[in-house]
Amino acid sequence: MGFLDIHYMAGISKQLTIGELLKTNEESVQYGLRLSSSDALELIEARNLTIRSYGRVELGIDVVKNIIAEFCSSPYITAPDYAVTLNELVDIFYYMKNETSDRIGDSELIAIMKDYFNNSCRGSTELLKNRELAMIASLLKKASDHAGGND
Repeated sequence: MGFLDIHYMAGISKQLTIGELLKTNEESVQYGLRLSSSDALELIEARNLTIRSYGRVELGIDVVKNIIAEFCSSPYITAPDYAVTLNELVDIFYYMKNETSDRIGDSELIAIMKDYFNNSCRGSTELLKNRELAMIASLLKKASDHAGGND
C-alpha cells in the first residue's frame, strides 16, 4: 500500500468517525443540541491531540460518544457552547484517566463527572477538573501510596 493509499484510507476512516459522532445528534437534538460536521471533526482532532499529549492509545471513539450520551441532557450545556464543552469534558476525562492511573473505569468516571458537573459544579468544567476531580485523584494517590508503603 502506497502513501496515497494510506492517506486515502485515513480520510475514509475520519469520515466514518465523523458519521459516528453525527449519529449522536439523534439523541442530543431533543435537548436542543446538535453537532455540525465541522464540530465533529474538531472534536475528533481535539481528542486525538489530547490522547497523544497524555501518551495514551485509543482505537475507537466510544468514550467521546459516551460522554455525549451522558452530558447532552445536562441543563448546564447550551447549544452555543455544546462543542466547546464536549472538547473540555473529553480533555478532563483523559486527564483523570492519567491522574488516577486508570483505576476508575470509563463508565464510572463519566458518571462521576456528570454528577459533579450537574450538581456541585453547576456546569463549570474548571471546577469539575480543578476542585472535584482533583480531590478524587489526590485521595486515590494517597490511598495508593499508603497501600504501597510510600507514606
